[in-house]
Amino acid sequence: MFEQDVVKAGYILWFILALLGLSWLVLALVVLGLLSPAWLAVLPFIPGLLALLFLSLEGHPAEVHMRPLLLPVTPPSVLFAVAYPFLLLGIAALVALWTGLGYLNPGTGSGTGMLALVVPAAIAFLSAIPASLGQEYGYRGYLLPALTYWQGRTTATLSVGVVWGLATAPVAGFSLWAAAAGDPITLALLVFLLTIALSFAFSCCFFLSGSVLPVTLMNILLLLGVPAVFSSSWDPRMTGSGGLIGVTWPSPLPLLLLVALAFVPVFLWLFQEMDGGIPGDGL
Repeated sequence: MFEQDVVKAGYILWFILALLGLSWLVLALVVLGLLSPAWLAVLPFIPGLLALLFLSLEGHPAEVHMRPLLLPVTPPSVLFAVAYPFLLLGIAALVALWTGLGYLNPGTGSGTGMLALVVPAAIAFLSAIPASLGQEYGYRGYLLPALTYWQGRTTATLSVGVVWGLATAPVAGFSLWAAAAGDPITLALLVFLLTIALSFAFSCCFFLSGSVLPVTLMNILLLLGVPAVFSSSWDPRMTGSGGLIGVTWPSPLPLLLLVALAFVPVFLWLFQEMDGGIPGDGL
């Protein structure tokens, strides 16, 4: 890593302020009815666009801009990106069924063939790539390496998780409330805490290669996997639809949070075991 590649602390602060300000502004305008809810779709692109802007303002060369995208993707990072979502959602589903708080949704997939399931899933996956890549380029490609240089892996991961949660939790709370999933403040708080817990997994995946491509894959798998595994309506009358597992409580978010938190000590240990050099930490 070269000194001219290091993001200055002042730029990091302004990046965070701009990110939160723009995210909250768009949400506020939507809530007030001044913008269509369709504008919420632009929020995942804000971190990546701001990262490119701030890298340019600080005078970093194009190779620094492209480094998180062009670094070699390692097999462990790809394996981690695929395995973690399956472990998280699988354990959460098993706990829900074992405790009686969840039930198999009998209406899921009835009367549909394999092609009818695979084609929409493939379309959803491809459609999610641009937004997830924009989000991961900003949070993991820019902010995480910059903060890691100044704070170290653990504190930087926590800091990124807090920023990520502050930017996304209000939007998630509003969206879930609009879908009749419960109280928006409670839902936003649960999403905020879940985002912080998940940030340790995302950081670990990024540190394995320094590329944002594996973490983008993990982002998409979680984005599509949660509604695929858990019923989207979370109806306590057991009439939920859309997921394999229905729940008899207001939301599966507390369960996902507990399972995600259980993995955090493992990631803290992995951070300590990793070498001093972080692949792709040149920002």
